[in-house]
Amino acid sequence: MTDISPAPTAVPQPLWDAVRGLDLPKQHLKDLASFPDEAGEILLSAVDALRERDAGAARTLAEALREHAQHLGHRQFATNQLVGMLRAEGRTAEAEALLEELMRPGLERGVALLLAEDLADQGDFEKALYCYNIVCRGILAEPPETVAELNRLGLMPLLGRARMRERLGMTPDAHDLATRSTDAYLPPLENLDDLRNGAPGSPDGPNGPGGSVGGGAPQQPFPGEVPARTGPGERSTPPPPGRNEPCSCGSGRKFKKCCGSPLAR
Repeated sequence: MTDISPAPTAVPQPLWDAVRGLDLPKQHLKDLASFPDEAGEILLSAVDALRERDAGAARTLAEALREHAQHLGHRQFATNQLVGMLRAEGRTAEAEALLEELMRPGLERGVALLLAEDLADQGDFEKALYCYNIVCRGILAEPPETVAELNRLGLMPLLGRARMRERLGMTPDAHDLATRSTDAYLPPLENLDDLRNGAPGSPDGPNGPGGSVGGGAPQQPFPGEVPARTGPGERSTPPPPGRNEPCSCGSGRKFKKCCGSPLAR
């Protein structure tokens, strides 16, 4: 049993009470003590770690996060974790009920991106399209020509959206056509680090718009979001965050556990 007290100010007491009754991995306990402001993200990661050795404890922690986490994104991520656990246990009806709860208005884009790929893999193209539309809402509000300003990473959600529309027999819209056209000339994305280290086609090379002036870090747009323009004709899509940096979608989780996770990619 975890023996840590009192609750950090960033953790609601009911959530902390649930944590105290669980045998959390030592690394997560260490992280909680060192980075109390990142407690939500750390506990979401602990759910995944607990699933490997104690499914009941993982479910208890996910349920506590779903009910008591401070940030909406954390609550939604925990709900998605519960959906996966319930499906693995064959409790399909309960999993679908939680999924319907997630699909209500207010779904955050980071969670929508994870759900979209999962739903597409399951063949639920209508719900997957709904999620992709949430992810892509920024670029969809802009003229289709702005799609050409995206790099490979930024284009991925739009490609997913175009695939779902095709699977559903829908006529390609202007953004679908612009997405396919841009996809045809962009180089393949071999590694996320390529976008961070100034590889060919990256906006983060010398004097590129991904660089910062005066030492300030550039703001990261969400995949599928229109980048800020820095000058006529410039491609200004910044690189994705580092794996251990906060995800640019605003969920509060690290990039490697959010939009940079294998499922999201």
